[in-house]
Amino acid sequence: KIKSSLFRLDSMHIMTKLRPFANTFLNEASNLFEMYIYTMGERADALDLVKLLDPGDIYFHSRVIAQGDGTQKYQKGLDVVLGQESAVLILDDAEAVIT
Repeated sequence: KIKSSLFRLDSMHIMTKLRPFANTFLNEASNLFEMYIYTMGERADALDLVKLLDPGDIYFHSRVIAQGDGTQKYQKGLDVVLGQESAVLILDDAEAVIT
């Protein structure tokens, strides 16, 4: 049972698992928001994670922002996200990465 919840991401040489109810959250959030993946990692790694989070390509489509897409080095900024800043909801594991 544990083995079936683990996912191997060969490009990053890691194994990971999804948090409980991750798919439920993404499904419900996708009804309210236009969602992006925004990472300071490499695009290839981000695309592998998207395949895990969104195998049916229904939540993110091509909305992936990776390391080379930002306008500020080593810092995420909303200037590369399409849409109104007042309508942006950010989920991140570190407050300091958002400007």
